[in-house]
Amino acid sequence: MTEIEAKALALVREVLAERDLSDKRAVRREVSPYTEALCRAIEQHEAFKQEVSDALYDYFTDVDGAAGDTLDRFFIPKPDPLVEILEELNWETAEIPFRKALEARGLEIREKGQ
Repeated sequence: MTEIEAKALALVREVLAERDLSDKRAVRREVSPYTEALCRAIEQHEAFKQEVSDALYDYFTDVDGAAGDTLDRFFIPKPDPLVEILEELNWETAEIPFRKALEARGLEIREKGQ
């Protein structure tokens, strides 16, 4: 389950609880068109927030990459896929699991200019 799906299901369960309904109605997005629509709306909202954050960052940052304390709270940090992979893997594991983790995210290691 993705973070978006978890947010959507949490919202569905919250509404069900407010209405004293069983949370058995909270279904996965591939089963319920309503949950799918909610997931899509959250995904679009998150993408828009990231787009606004990127635009503000590009517009207001100076040469050193600092925007000042006033705007820093509005910037959403972009996840670094390499950092995510390294956090998932044990540092002592072989190179092959690292490459598999990269491939699972659609990434690859290659020479510069290839």
